[in-house]
Amino acid sequence: MWPVRDLTLFDLTLRFLAAAGAAFLLGLEREVRGHPAGIRTHVLVAVGAVLFTVAGAYGFGDLPRGPNVDPARIAAQVASGVGFLGAGAILRQGPGVRGLTTAATVWLAAAIGVACGAGGYPAVAVATVVVLLVLVGMRLVKPLIARWSVVQTVIELDYRRGHGTLGPVLRTVNGLQTRLEHFEIEDEGESEADGLRHVSLYLNVHSLDEVYAAADQLRGRPEVAAVRVLTQGPRSA
Repeated sequence: MWPVRDLTLFDLTLRFLAAAGAAFLLGLEREVRGHPAGIRTHVLVAVGAVLFTVAGAYGFGDLPRGPNVDPARIAAQVASGVGFLGAGAILRQGPGVRGLTTAATVWLAAAIGVACGAGGYPAVAVATVVVLLVLVGMRLVKPLIARWSVVQTVIELDYRRGHGTLGPVLRTVNGLQTRLEHFEIEDEGESEADGLRHVSLYLNVHSLDEVYAAADQLRGRPEVAAVRVLTQGPRSA
């Protein structure tokens, strides 16, 4: 029985418990934040990774081990396999996405499990502390970072053609504290009198309040049928 021969029951149990404890802390932070991948998901991923690692390193004792046998080969598949699970935590909302951080913590839980399975307790402890500091600390410094960040925003505008609307729209956007990256135009209908034009303006802005105010101003034009503001999330300026 390979666990008894090559690995004591106490050491084996310690590896599973260490992985479960570290993954519990990561999952707790995600669950408190209201993400679907919480404590159970992170703990299961970490414990499964430990089992894969231990099986690869100490299992198959009845088979001859030659120079080409790599005990880490099974553990290496954990890194690629957990990617499918992490992808399930990523959700697309409009032009942006949610769940990237949760997917990363699930992937990290697998890495913690592999490290625990290999007996790398110091590395697991340091990684867990660093990640928790980043996850919790970023919530404290995020308001400060937002001052130097821009938000990727899309203004979608539908209006009837033939009223010279595009020029005033561009002047309104240029009057904001923003940078117009590019815009797209799509025309519907054959005649210019009743044809509908769809314009998408891609902006980088510091303040969404100005964008919403500009959208309200555009809605006041009689030829404008609809105005929508879509945000893609902040990024560093």
